[in-house]
Amino acid sequence: MNKNYRNFFGLKKEPFGTDLKIKEVLETDELKATATRFDYAVGLGAMALVTGEIGSGKSTALRYCADRLHPSEYKVFYVTATSGSILELYRQITAEMGISQSSNSRAVLTRMIRNEITELVDGKKDEGGAYR
Repeated sequence: MNKNYRNFFGLKKEPFGTDLKIKEVLETDELKATATRFDYAVGLGAMALVTGEIGSGKSTALRYCADRLHPSEYKVFYVTATSGSILELYRQITAEMGISQSSNSRAVLTRMIRNEITELVDGKKDEGGAYR
């Protein structure tokens, strides 16, 4: 952000950065509604989709929602938006999961991701990635 912009508004730091602490997020009615829907989807074990214009706060809302999950019950993976291929998405997911991979096969990467999720759910791996 331009320093002049921050000075004009009296801001000490970037107001929309990823380093924004959750306690500093403005809890709007829209944010609370997103959190309610997020909690509902999590409770069902379902998938959900958050959409919106660029800069509308989707990532911040998801960080806010994910921060409320108990870390011993949930593992959150952050995957950035990509306009690349599905293979690039799989590579991002495996990197977030700490899976070392050298494959260019979607089938192999899918299997690796599925196995990692199964191991996490079954409790065969701890947070550090070591097998129990």
